[in-house]
Amino acid sequence: MSDPQPLITSVTPEPPPEPQPRPALDGWLRLHRRDFAWAAERLNCSREYVRRMCLPFADPARAEPSGPMIRAVVRMTAGAVRPEDWHPPVSDILNGRAA
Repeated sequence: MSDPQPLITSVTPEPPPEPQPRPALDGWLRLHRRDFAWAAERLNCSREYVRRMCLPFADPARAEPSGPMIRAVVRMTAGAVRPEDWHPPVSDILNGRAA
């Protein structure tokens, strides 16, 4: 008796998830090939806190930095990350994709 032929079905893959906007610090760290531990050492905070600050704007676990922390990030990035970069893009707010 021969083995049955495998049933071949066509499966349409799901489209990849839409990228979620993140604070500029995340992009700055990636661009400069720095990790959360590097930033935490310079910001005098935990690696986990830096990771949570870099989560997507819509993520409920995202940490909202304080005024002194925002100023420290601006200094660390030589102004590349600005205070207004901690808010989601206006288009995302208007489209209901961010709070």
